[in-house]
Amino acid sequence: MPHSIGLGMIGKTELSDRLLEGILRNNVVSGKHIHIAEKDAKLRDYYLGLGVDCTPDVSASMLRSEIMILSGEKQEFSTLLSSVCGTTRGRVLVSTIPGRSCEYIQERVAKATHVVCVKSEDTEDGRHISHLTYSHRFPNHMKSAVEDIFRSIGEIETEQLS
Repeated sequence: MPHSIGLGMIGKTELSDRLLEGILRNNVVSGKHIHIAEKDAKLRDYYLGLGVDCTPDVSASMLRSEIMILSGEKQEFSTLLSSVCGTTRGRVLVSTIPGRSCEYIQERVAKATHVVCVKSEDTEDGRHISHLTYSHRFPNHMKSAVEDIFRSIGEIETEQLS
């Protein structure tokens, strides 16, 4: 049974591609509830062909989503974050961007934004592990959806900031 949440995805990386594939394969979130912001018309057509909502407008993607996943390289972080920082209040912002802590992100987004920072690794024995760090006061009822998203591509380890 899929989670009945809106899931937004901004930025394209190998990890975000794996996540989308795992989410759809394991029916974690229905494709019609996945909202991807993508400016490239060919990629939009690809995502639409998967049954995923895709628009070039980041704001539209964010407004339809309870959980938003940011993916990219460290040098892209500011650009990606600036596209959503004013609309994150009451939402979950998941960052797969390396080198940015929950505290760092929370200083740059709207108050009452719940943040998860994810570090992912592929082990020598072929396993994939996602290390999830939840911001202070992260709501328990949203943890299962976030964890199921990352469990769709491998194992997870969690930590709650105090």
